[in-house]
Amino acid sequence: MSDKKVIFTGASGMIGKEAVKPLLEAGFEIHGLTIDEKNADNGVNWIKCNLFDSQSVKDAFSKIKPQYLLNFAWATTEDYLSSNINFDFFKAGLDLLKHFKENGGQRAVFAGTCFEYEFKDAPLKENAPVNPKTVYAKCKNFLRQISQLYCQQNNISFGWGRIFYAYGIGEHIKRLTAHTINNLKNNKEVIINNGSLLRDYIFSKDISGAFVKFLDGKTEGIVNICKGQAISLADFAMVFAKKLNKTQYLKILNENTNQPPIILGDNVRLTKEVGYKIQYDYERSADEILEADGKTNGF
Repeated sequence: MSDKKVIFTGASGMIGKEAVKPLLEAGFEIHGLTIDEKNADNGVNWIKCNLFDSQSVKDAFSKIKPQYLLNFAWATTEDYLSSNINFDFFKAGLDLLKHFKENGGQRAVFAGTCFEYEFKDAPLKENAPVNPKTVYAKCKNFLRQISQLYCQQNNISFGWGRIFYAYGIGEHIKRLTAHTINNLKNNKEVIINNGSLLRDYIFSKDISGAFVKFLDGKTEGIVNICKGQAISLADFAMVFAKKLNKTQYLKILNENTNQPPIILGDNVRLTKEVGYKIQYDYERSADEILEADGKTNGF
């Protein structure tokens, strides 16, 4: 019997699918909860389970009795910032912990968001003030608060990874990377309205690698999952435009905006305490995204 069984949610998402390889390499026996009928044959033991059905979740945990829990599951497409589904994922997160505890769970790591923070023109450390403004960010932050309390009460080691600006293979078509690539490949103009905004973009493979290292260690509490480096939206889009030799279709504007001029994370805890080293620069990640995009003929 494995002493590193993990129940894994969101395993087929942009970030989750990239976590499978490092989880296997770290010796985890992976049990992925899914509602899908067909799933990748990638080393995951898939379990049919609806996270919004408590009995379904209870049955899965009773069967597997995992020592570890990695929770990526959340909706991040369409109107997710204001959707009522955020409340469902909040409840589901607490339900996961309840059944995890009842079956002897020892260590859980959940995915949060940088949008929990009060933004400022300086790198955001984990102890920085929070000020979530959307339903999505508020539900994430509430889940973090209650989960930390629950785990303290029940002797469960708990980690919360605040993800900054994610991009990667299979990104949703409306997000910046996929939108830019698709338009450029079709010789369509790409307009970046706020090109001077600085953001901490981190590749999905680095995010997943960081979470696995986090899960497999003993660091507790909040850890920023970020590159610790800001890039302008203009320069970020330009990386892909240059790779595709389509810079003439990229139009950079600097319109007035109420958005924060910079959103940058401090990743000292990630690199020093968790011990994760960022693997991908923008050039290398762009090559992998474009190579994958070429094989699938679009996002």
